[in-house]
Amino acid sequence: MAARAMIRFPPVVALLRNATALAFVVLVLAGCASYRPPVPMFSAGCTTAWEDVDRQLHRAGIEDAQGTEIPGYPYLRVNRTLVDIDLKSLDPGQRQDWLNHALANGESALRARLKRLESPHGFDPARLMQCARQQVEKLAADSRQWQALVPEVHQPDAYLDWQRVVGVYPLVRPILSYQVGQLEEEQAGLFGTSVDGPDARLYAPAPLAPAPAKVRAILDREQAWDDVGMPSFEPEELSQLLAYHAPYLMLAGSKPYDIPGSPYWSNGQWQVRPPVRAYTLLSRVRWQHQWLPQLVYVFWFDRRPRPHALDLYGGRLDGLIWRVTLDRNAEVLMYESVHPCGCYLQWYPNPDRLRLVPEAVGDEIMSVLPIEPPANDATTARATLHLQSGTHYVTDVRFGSPSASGKVATRYQMLDYDRLRALPDGQGGHRSLFLPNGLVAGTDRLERFLLWPTGVLSPGAMRQWGHHATAFIGKRHFDDPDLLNRYFEPVP
Repeated sequence: MAARAMIRFPPVVALLRNATALAFVVLVLAGCASYRPPVPMFSAGCTTAWEDVDRQLHRAGIEDAQGTEIPGYPYLRVNRTLVDIDLKSLDPGQRQDWLNHALANGESALRARLKRLESPHGFDPARLMQCARQQVEKLAADSRQWQALVPEVHQPDAYLDWQRVVGVYPLVRPILSYQVGQLEEEQAGLFGTSVDGPDARLYAPAPLAPAPAKVRAILDREQAWDDVGMPSFEPEELSQLLAYHAPYLMLAGSKPYDIPGSPYWSNGQWQVRPPVRAYTLLSRVRWQHQWLPQLVYVFWFDRRPRPHALDLYGGRLDGLIWRVTLDRNAEVLMYESVHPCGCYLQWYPNPDRLRLVPEAVGDEIMSVLPIEPPANDATTARATLHLQSGTHYVTDVRFGSPSASGKVATRYQMLDYDRLRALPDGQGGHRSLFLPNGLVAGTDRLERFLLWPTGVLSPGAMRQWGHHATAFIGKRHFDDPDLLNRYFEPVP
């Protein structure tokens, strides 16, 4: 959320806990009731292979909440970006590209889920995906099959409307709006504060940044934009873009909870320990009738400390998501930061390119903070993010090398975000960092009882990509493909 609201509601903790448990049971039962076997494929062998793997994964209870599986097409997964496209208007070539994106999402989910099976059961993901690719070609070319698929495509939002009804949300909303606005002002007042003190630690990306001309050439390639208009890069190209814009981190403290690291499972809970890593992915956003690439970096911390037993916001695991939106000329339009709970969303638009449209915001409180326009060269393209100790709030964003501080930087590596969907469990197997509902086990916060009427599932808990609700007032998602068009306009 853009900010946290210190709101006092009646202490109905037990009631809310029971309601949440009941809701989870209902969702599970609904999922079981709505399960559908795969639609028959072009060959009996492929149909049988996908039926077998689909059945086994569901029996084992191995699910994955990143994206939404299209019912009857277990090899296809959609997200908010893909659902935002007018599918009925696509020609066969555009259908093929759209399906390729959904197929890539499906393959990521399949490989992560198969890795978590206790026994491989002889399933060959390469053969399964070969069947899926051949089926996708037929789907794209056959208008009848395509029209049968289109009504099945959907992506639910990250809000539980029934909680808003039970929690009498319309009565709570004005209190939320006021309190969130107050805290928003406090955070804006904090911004611009450097944390470069004697105890601060500096973290820098390990990969060398490519030359600016090389980065521009990647985005200038005709093949970088498919028939649907989506930016699509080869793995090496994406690695170079990520390396060029990877941020520095300046942490105010040197306590264990201020050291970024890698999630791992130990003693029945998730912990974070060295080595330092950024988990990366590519998202996309629409801006003035064009799709643009967004580079995403996710950092994890072991916890947010709780200064006292009644602290609302502390608990296991914490983190920071940093996102960079590029235009087709490789220039930055927008920087964003948010915590993996969907909390503390802050936007840093390039003041030379974007300005907020105030009337578009309404009472959805926005943290839009000022930065200097970044120069588009290798020495100043990287941002240095100053993070407060304990809370890991972003207190400043600066550009250029922080080498003048005299600090020796700890290097961090970049890994694909999909690694988090099948991590070693320390016993020879694998488990996902994320539960089937998209949350991270054991990371719930006390604030969830106070903010339950907002409809956000367990406010404050860490969550998987695609499940970041970022507003208590109204509805807003971090991966909404129309965020830029919704809130900003070009600087004349």
